[in-house]
Amino acid sequence: MKKLSLIFLLIFGVLLTGAKAQITIAPTMVFIDQQERFGSFLVLNGSDQAQEVSIEFPFGYPTTNTEGNVEMVYDDSSRAQQYGIDNLVKGFPQNFVLQPGQRQTVRMTVRPKDFSDGTYWTRIKTTSSAQNPAVGEETDDGITAQITYKFEQVTTLFYKHGDTNTGIEIQEFTHHNSEDNFEFIADVNRSGNSPFLGSIILTISDSNGNTVVEKRTSTSIYFKYRQVFEVAQDEFENGEYSAEITFETQRPDVPSENIVQMEPVSQSINFTKK
Repeated sequence: MKKLSLIFLLIFGVLLTGAKAQITIAPTMVFIDQQERFGSFLVLNGSDQAQEVSIEFPFGYPTTNTEGNVEMVYDDSSRAQQYGIDNLVKGFPQNFVLQPGQRQTVRMTVRPKDFSDGTYWTRIKTTSSAQNPAVGEETDDGITAQITYKFEQVTTLFYKHGDTNTGIEIQEFTHHNSEDNFEFIADVNRSGNSPFLGSIILTISDSNGNTVVEKRTSTSIYFKYRQVFEVAQDEFENGEYSAEITFETQRPDVPSENIVQMEPVSQSINFTKK
């Protein structure tokens, strides 16, 4: 029988259900500045197979849709020209093989440019796949099957230059309710010359000022953003309440010294649960 070679190229995201990530990356955000133009991150092979790894630097940023779900934008050429450092970053090594349990430090530097004050960035796309099995191995029926899984993990490199600042302008904070849930929606714009890295907190208080519900999420806001919090109707009793949305530049996964700081920004609304 004529030998057939079946090659399946499957590209999966980091959170693909049922697939175990083969490569671990730390940290997920790298910060460098004009005084220290070098940064690094660690790539660890936690699988039992040798992994081929490649590194790329595409420009992109997260935004949100009308439902408040995060979507990535990679085709904004005007903002890439204004904020991108993808064409200024040099990483080494960018292609390498990791044996099981082995780790590799990837170092990066940003070439000098006439930067204005502010924060610039690029994504770090780390792609990994197991090394191909030996060619010529085949089953009893003469068919060779080669299956390659490619895992893409996207992290971020920030470059801070000069005086940096950030801010949040709350355009609207509203609520809607259905039979099962209350939905609290905040539409905001980021101000300043740097992305907002921090937390968004929703606090619901009763008429006596007691907190009855608190929800918190970590996020990064680059331009416009919509945050939606859903609160089940059965989480609190009927009555008069106030809901406060707060944006603060603190988050558990990023050291405070790496975050461009601002004073917390809040807005409140009153509502009735019947």
